[in-house]
Amino acid sequence: MAELLESPKKYKYPPWQMVIFWTGIMVFTFHACSHMVAAGDTWVAMACGRHFSNHGVDTIEPFSANSHRPGPTEKELQKFPEWFRPAVKKFHPTGWINQNWGTHLMFYTLAKTFGSEGQYNYDMLIVWKFTVNILAVICIYYLGRLVGAEPFLAAVSAAFAMFVARTFIDVRPAVFSNLLAPLTVFVMSLAVYKNIKYIWLIIPVVLFWANVHGGYIYVFIMGVPFVALNLLTSIPNKRFTSTGFKGVIHSVAAFITALIAMVVFNPFHLTNITHTYEISVSKNAESWRNVNEWHPAFEWSNPVGQETAFLVMFIIIWIVIAFWFIARLFKPGLSGKRIRPESDPQLYKWPRIDLSLMAVTGLTVYMAIRSRRFIPIAAALACPVMAMMITQAIRMIGSRLSFNKDRRLIVPGRPAVLKTAIPMAAVLITLFFGCIWGAKFKRIYLDPWPDDNIRDSIFMRMTASNLKPFQACQFIRENKLSGRLFNHWTEGGAIAFGQEPDPETGKVPLKLFMDGRSQAAYDHSKFLLHNYIKGGGPINRNAMLARRKLTSGDYVKMGKWIDAQMKYFKVWLIIMPVSQIFDPRYNTFTRGLTTTKNWPVAYMDNYQYIFVDADTEKGGALINDVVNQKVKFPDEFTKNLTLGYNLLRLSDPKVQTRGFEHTKKALEIDPCRNAMINLTHAAGIGQLRQAANSYIQKYLKDFQDNKETYTKQGGYLKKLSAAIIALEHISKANPASAKEYRRIGQGYMKERSKVYNNAKW
Repeated sequence: MAELLESPKKYKYPPWQMVIFWTGIMVFTFHACSHMVAAGDTWVAMACGRHFSNHGVDTIEPFSANSHRPGPTEKELQKFPEWFRPAVKKFHPTGWINQNWGTHLMFYTLAKTFGSEGQYNYDMLIVWKFTVNILAVICIYYLGRLVGAEPFLAAVSAAFAMFVARTFIDVRPAVFSNLLAPLTVFVMSLAVYKNIKYIWLIIPVVLFWANVHGGYIYVFIMGVPFVALNLLTSIPNKRFTSTGFKGVIHSVAAFITALIAMVVFNPFHLTNITHTYEISVSKNAESWRNVNEWHPAFEWSNPVGQETAFLVMFIIIWIVIAFWFIARLFKPGLSGKRIRPESDPQLYKWPRIDLSLMAVTGLTVYMAIRSRRFIPIAAALACPVMAMMITQAIRMIGSRLSFNKDRRLIVPGRPAVLKTAIPMAAVLITLFFGCIWGAKFKRIYLDPWPDDNIRDSIFMRMTASNLKPFQACQFIRENKLSGRLFNHWTEGGAIAFGQEPDPETGKVPLKLFMDGRSQAAYDHSKFLLHNYIKGGGPINRNAMLARRKLTSGDYVKMGKWIDAQMKYFKVWLIIMPVSQIFDPRYNTFTRGLTTTKNWPVAYMDNYQYIFVDADTEKGGALINDVVNQKVKFPDEFTKNLTLGYNLLRLSDPKVQTRGFEHTKKALEIDPCRNAMINLTHAAGIGQLRQAANSYIQKYLKDFQDNKETYTKQGGYLKKLSAAIIALEHISKANPASAKEYRRIGQGYMKERSKVYNNAKW
């Protein structure tokens, strides 16, 4: 029998249909990029990027008091021969190893370059996010086409891959891996399906990837099954695709060259490899991966990402595999049977199995099951491979039916109904989701934002960065605060970026206890120490072991223990976001801290609190200057809010009256929860009770009279939250009307929940 063609004559879609397909792909990509994800790593990137821009890439960590020290030190070099020590210092530096340095520099450069009048243009980071993911979906589509997927199925697979990845796409270096992983497999597939010499493109991929994100190690992990299975199938056969033995030689040489090039053309050289080992398979690796994003895919209570779409994809994978396997059994037994005519150009050859592609895809899906952070790259590979398998299955079944009919192994022509139905379905789906998602994007990202009326750009909304300590850092800068602070882990990057670094060294005046750079900048023991202190130390640990709730006495003991720890580590200032103060799920540390008398609030705004140790010289001086109005505040709102809070807690009635006046001003400038809480505190002071309650009633009346207008304005949730607190207070102060006030308050709480959820995507 003459050799049959590898594939049947292809049906060519008219250009207008391809435009429809690509429009649909872009709609789904747009939707994937519109998800809101908090931006802890983004602010780390901005701080690091500024340092690299001003001082170059080095291992000297400028932000923290507890980070790795640069090395290797002279003591560490003693174990090497003297002649070899310069090479060790050059090619194996130690200290702060920032594998994401390229992306960090890119973020800072984009925001600064496209900014104006000294203001950063953070929306450029959203442009970056969209750009990278558009490139990723293009790569996913053409990967599907390269391995044999029919254009419509390749388009559907690319769109579905973005849909699955959506809740894991944010503004941080890892997003580059969502592009570079499918690009790596695309290069491998080019080597298999086009020309083995394409495998050398793996070198520029590795060079770029190794300088923007530590995920570059994926190339070498997947290079093992790629080379091994192509070697296994290199003997000429009709069942498996293969690069052949010559291709295996090219592949091994390309991967080795890529590894050497990565070491040479990376600022951390060999350490870029050993550091990856340290965070991946060392004895402490499991502990470092204890954060939510490293947890398994099907951990349903995990707040990071939404795994339902991945589960659907995972189920579809097995259905497609079963469909494809059954279709392969349709191959006719051709021995002794005549196929006519053998010269027909449409004769169909049973597709070969690409073991290396399937192994790489299967291993990537397994990685995603083990760790949800790999879900985007698993979708990027699995979806085009499924499109290929469905295409092959349909053609195999169709050709068998044709063979049964007239002994010609040929894929039947596309039914006329499909030629019309497919583009029509694509148009309807694209229009339906495009209109829905476009309208939602306008409502959430362009219309007045109920969360905030000040920092409400697309970047701020999409990353919840309005919560970051912008004003708190301005307070730090303007009052030239220095020393050591204790901070919430995910706030560290923003606190570092918000300070004014030393122009010579790049070091910030207030050194962080720890931040989200984790193993890149800190020893594992510091990670455990931060978590231990933040978790309330031995008091909370013992209560958890005894399976009992913490008592008020426990919190007093915890406060004393925390105070002792802060003094031991020479920390005189603590910055905490409001979520760590008011939310009972997270406020163990601050509840203990506030039982002490020597950690007053020196500054507060809508989103951040600064506590200082009044026992220290710096802390005592700062809190005295706050009370005596000698410090500089970012604006009148934070000034009045902070003064109101502090003055109301002093014993002098005249001072308390001044505190009440400051609190009223704060509420007038920006009606919000914190100002109303201060006002209800004033209502608990004898000489202020009547005036405070009257003012609270006045606020409620204004809110109710103008509620319809306020709902259309930015920052509505702040006003609504203040009204809820006011109603709760008034219900306690007026027992006769308590039931009615509680009813209204419950309605407001339901509304707040609804508005809050409607403002998220």
